[in-house]
Amino acid sequence: MKYETTITSKGTITIASPLRKALGLKPGQKVSLFINEQRNVEIDTGISINDFEKRRKEILKKIKIPDRLKGLTIRELRELAGDEIARR
Repeated sequence: MKYETTITSKGTITIASPLRKALGLKPGQKVSLFINEQRNVEIDTGISINDFEKRRKEILKKIKIPDRLKGLTIRELRELAGDEIARR
């Protein structure tokens, strides 16, 4: 997905509706912008862990990924972190 936008005289830009929807951005939501190593601007939407898990589940319903490549769920990560803390 690629969209073009214009910077206003006040330095603001508009993020196209399809991009906002794809990123789950809501009016008034704060986002972070940063420049990556290729000098491209990236947007960090700062989604919560629960929102991330919901999006992950939605994506995994739509595409076929072998279980060994799906990675850990939030619950599994929390359990592993708890186990690690208990060992210390």
